Amino acid sequence: MRRSEPCAVVHKNASLPHLAHLTRILCVLYFASGAVGLVDEVVFFKYLSLAFGATAHASSAVLVAFMAGLALGAMAAARFDARVARPLLAYGVLEIAVGIACAVSPWLFAAVARLYASTATGSSSLVTLELVRGGLAASVVLLPTMAMGATLPLVARVAGAAGGEGRHVAFLYAANTAGGAVGSLLATYAILPALGLSASIRAGAVVSVLVGLGAIVLSGGAPVETRSEVAAVAAPRTPAPPGVMLAAGASGVLVFASEVVFVHLLALVDGTSVYVFGLVLAVFLVALAAGASASRGLSRRAGESALAASLALSGLVLAASMPVWDRLPDVFVALGPYVPDWWEHEVVRGLVAALAIGLPAVCMGMTFPLVLAAVANRDDRGAQTGRVTAVNTAASIAGSLVAGFVLVPRLGSQRACGVIAIVYVAAALLVRAPARRWIAGMAVAAAVLVVAVPRWDLARLSSGTNVYFERQPEQGQVVWINEDVHGGVVTVTRANGITTLWTNGKYQGDTGWQMTPQRSFADVPAMFTPRFGRALVVGMGTGVTLQQTATYPFEQIDLAELSPGIVEAARRFFGDVNGHVLDDPRVRVRLEDGRNLLVVEREPYDMITVELTSIWFAGAANLYNREFYEVASRKLAHDGVLSQWIQLHHTTLREIASQMATARAVFEHAAFFLRGQGVLVVSHEPLRPRAHTDFADLVFADDSMDAFVDDVCRQLGVSREGILSTDDDLRLEYATPRNNVSAGSESLARVLLERRPPEVAAGMRPR
Repeated sequence: MRRSEPCAVVHKNASLPHLAHLTRILCVLYFASGAVGLVDEVVFFKYLSLAFGATAHASSAVLVAFMAGLALGAMAAARFDARVARPLLAYGVLEIAVGIACAVSPWLFAAVARLYASTATGSSSLVTLELVRGGLAASVVLLPTMAMGATLPLVARVAGAAGGEGRHVAFLYAANTAGGAVGSLLATYAILPALGLSASIRAGAVVSVLVGLGAIVLSGGAPVETRSEVAAVAAPRTPAPPGVMLAAGASGVLVFASEVVFVHLLALVDGTSVYVFGLVLAVFLVALAAGASASRGLSRRAGESALAASLALSGLVLAASMPVWDRLPDVFVALGPYVPDWWEHEVVRGLVAALAIGLPAVCMGMTFPLVLAAVANRDDRGAQTGRVTAVNTAASIAGSLVAGFVLVPRLGSQRACGVIAIVYVAAALLVRAPARRWIAGMAVAAAVLVVAVPRWDLARLSSGTNVYFERQPEQGQVVWINEDVHGGVVTVTRANGITTLWTNGKYQGDTGWQMTPQRSFADVPAMFTPRFGRALVVGMGTGVTLQQTATYPFEQIDLAELSPGIVEAARRFFGDVNGHVLDDPRVRVRLEDGRNLLVVEREPYDMITVELTSIWFAGAANLYNREFYEVASRKLAHDGVLSQWIQLHHTTLREIASQMATARAVFEHAAFFLRGQGVLVVSHEPLRPRAHTDFADLVFADDSMDAFVDDVCRQLGVSREGILSTDDDLRLEYATPRNNVSAGSESLARVLLERRPPEVAAGMRPR
């Protein structure tokens, strides 16, 4: 790779030390911009997942819209770079535009949700839904993301003019990436739990405006390019060397493909709570920022071979890290006795993520800063930075989609890591490098490591030790495993004659005693269902609830399940206990988010039963929010019944009262039963059973449930409105994972029974 030609434009009114000082101040602003940009990104994705559902297809539509905006912004910056005489001023204006767009986005997201509901209702075509989702997502996120994407080329012009052979540009990029890491942690552990969605994004909007104003003030001390300087920038330039563009594209594809595989694996190893994704993303971004800072050292040592070396090193270190993965679950067991608190658990999760992805991500983080440095000394560095950024961002979209929908489901995560490592070293060989021999040696070493790494111990990898920091005795021998972007890793194990289903290492059901409460999720609501027309079961599990629903004379039963792997496992390994219910002609399987299915479905249901995994799984709380109950209310028959599983293990009375109060805010009538776990039944009409029963397991109904909720609110010192769970208020979603260090369900069940009014069953008269 040849060096970029030296910058021919020298500002008459600026010295290099002055420009370097401006760049250092700009680094602080760009750090803050990175932090708030990550908060904005998280909120955007959360809003759109609530509107479109939590399926992988819906997420991919949002991702494409978001990343396409960044790429278009970079391309626009490249196109109009020569017309911008004051890049810092333009940067400040763009930051203010981002802030304004984010400030009004909650209203726009609400409008998008309504428009999607009216547009997508009745559509069964996945292609149509994808187009609608992508178009609506773009209508909100395109403007702010285009502004975000145009910022790097502008600030690179100022930093590149400060000399240093691209050092200042790399530092800017590192500062922005490190800001993203801080933003990820703040959003996950402080901002979103405390403020909710709308207040969080508006607080970020204020920061964006302040950053923009700071950049405008800073531009007063920056040089203003003369007409001759602008003409020099606008003059035709030779394109960046092909190796630079190749490295920019390869970095985008492979970094994002690696991120998809890393997140997929760490969901299995670290867990799937709402905290884990933010924590893993922060670790990944910290490592990328460290790589950006280290890129200068690699450049000094490798010279013109630095780009190729960064790619080869990434592949080699990724291959060398592969044997670590199936050893990581042992860390939780080893440290479990020494970390009794939730915060200590999170530190361990962060440590595990760093052990798994830290070194590979550091190496991956060196490539794109070297690309930026390669064009930083050119007269047209702003335009060239825009072009390489656009190529990198567009390639990132391809990397995410290929890894999620091709590599992981077809090859599995271990082979996917191996393929990414091989492509890394192949890209290194294609980039021109004088030190070809040792680059080739690194490529050969990476290939040997990929082939030599033994197959991972799937039983250990999927052991779920991250949940309670101890081994789960039900694990046994792994008899089947499935990986896909929709449901993560689905595992079936067998021990002592009992077959058990797991998702990302979390217990989902078995062929033993757990079948009794699973049947109750159908039996309890069916007891109050006035007619047997259409039923909806949300969540497949082992299929026992679905099978029990099918024992009633419903004309049609819809199943909403996100993971095709779970459906396949239920069909292949749990047919004996679910009565091969999937072969029932009344059953219609919909691989869809349950909430989104209710949004797009036309015909009402007579019964809806929700049997999810633990509520602390990321996204599960979406089906416990007031807006979900409002959607369900509109899609229930006027006297239809909704049943909701209420988790009693590893929770508190506050969370239980919150779920009851939220449902009661929408439905006039409710009853709560204890059947191993909690079963909440709600309806707009009085709950009248079809036959007489003693209701020994009925705990609360209507007024007595309200009295229980009010009593808990008094003890907590909060209002009833203050404990409602909504799409905007995320406290339930963020509170429930913290309870995994608390006691089991027996004590809570006892407390609930002690509060059971003696006359509660008197109102349950048969119809």
